[in-house]
Amino acid sequence: MATRPSLTGAWWPQSTYPRAELPERVLQFGTGMLLRAVCAAAVDAANRQGRFRGRIVVVQSTPGGRAPDLNTQDGLFTLVERGLEGGAPIDRTRLVGSISRALVADSEWDAVRAVAARPELQVIVSNVTEAGFRPDGGFPDRLTDLLYHRFERLPDGPPLFVIPTELVPDNGVRLAEMVDQVAAARARGGGRGGGGATAFRDWCSRAVRFCSSLVDRITTGAPEMAARAELEARLGYADALLTVTEPHCLWAVAADPDDLRSAFAVDDPPAVIFAPDITFYSERKLRLLNGAHTALAPLALLAGVATVREAAEHPRFGALLRQILFQEIAPATDLPAGAADAFARTVLDRFRNPWLDHRWDVIAANQTAKLRVRVVPSIVAYGVKHGRPPRGLALGCAAYLRWARSHPAGDGDLGPIERYWGEAETAAALGARALGDATVWGTDLSQVPGFVAATTDALVALERDGPAAAVDEALSP
Repeated sequence: MATRPSLTGAWWPQSTYPRAELPERVLQFGTGMLLRAVCAAAVDAANRQGRFRGRIVVVQSTPGGRAPDLNTQDGLFTLVERGLEGGAPIDRTRLVGSISRALVADSEWDAVRAVAARPELQVIVSNVTEAGFRPDGGFPDRLTDLLYHRFERLPDGPPLFVIPTELVPDNGVRLAEMVDQVAAARARGGGRGGGGATAFRDWCSRAVRFCSSLVDRITTGAPEMAARAELEARLGYADALLTVTEPHCLWAVAADPDDLRSAFAVDDPPAVIFAPDITFYSERKLRLLNGAHTALAPLALLAGVATVREAAEHPRFGALLRQILFQEIAPATDLPAGAADAFARTVLDRFRNPWLDHRWDVIAANQTAKLRVRVVPSIVAYGVKHGRPPRGLALGCAAYLRWARSHPAGDGDLGPIERYWGEAETAAALGARALGDATVWGTDLSQVPGFVAATTDALVALERDGPAAAVDEALSP
């Protein structure tokens, strides 16, 4: 493979925007692909349009982060968007220049504090691990320390917007609560900031605005060697931070749009949206995208279908996916019909992405909890609205019951289902008992009109005739 020059600041075309002259207005916790493909890309796009004019300081919180690569490349990286839009293939690249530098929290915390105390800084964005986004996880303690430092050094500074992007419901509310808990604990224990804890908490309530947000963009991980060589041959340089993602992007932030825009003018619908309430976007993603993934995963695994794309392009499974999306999940939501159908079409494009190998065995992790949150509400709402069961979702539920017998690793909620399999003498008895267990589903699914019978019939078809025949039966008029 030919040796190519490494990406550095010399590759940045100054005519795009004078990045070196822009102030550091965002502090970002997380060096990974997702924030590069969402936050850094959004700031870069706004800079190109002259709407924001600011850069990002990235903080590496974990030992395996990418701070060294970011600094070696002067904060630059290449965004590679590959997928389908309206059924047409998209393959485009863009050099992103919105990151100024990266700091390592463990060794450069004083430098991170210095950034937080500057008046030009008005936004903190985070995407830390699940282990970090909890009261004892490290990030709330570090964030509290930064906020206290700003409180001490810049008490009358401009408001600070804190925008977590972790996939946790009401993540802004949760983070605000955790910071308040840390501050209260410091007051009790006499640690740094303990003496001024009351004044600090009052200042936080006035000067810091925690904004819940939702991120929806699939990044595909580092490209394999052959794909990397092809991309770098096209670009003309070697990029250690090639960021490969799908074209679809949504970052919805719950805030007063005018207030947030005054500090962080990067909103650009439909990719970046500021709204007082983002419930619409959360429900749309959870029910249609995540719900379709979860409903089909066990069935695909039983049928030996390895990837989402393979299922979406399969004559039988593709038809079942369309039935579940357009005839069962979309009508069961409270979303406007046009909005639900439009998003469902983007879901099909995303599932059929020829550059993305999204494996069902990965999607099926923690399947029981995902069904409870993502699919059960659609089953219940469909039954209430139509007085009959959604047959595709019933097949998905039956496939889950059948697949659970394989004892998939990592699912802590399988105990009751395994017990029902041991106790039931018939599929009908299993279906009635398992679906009626509100501790598993959060509600009694046996109360949904016809759902026990539809799931039982699908389970019998799976056991007797196999997945292909069961899908044909679910698709029949």
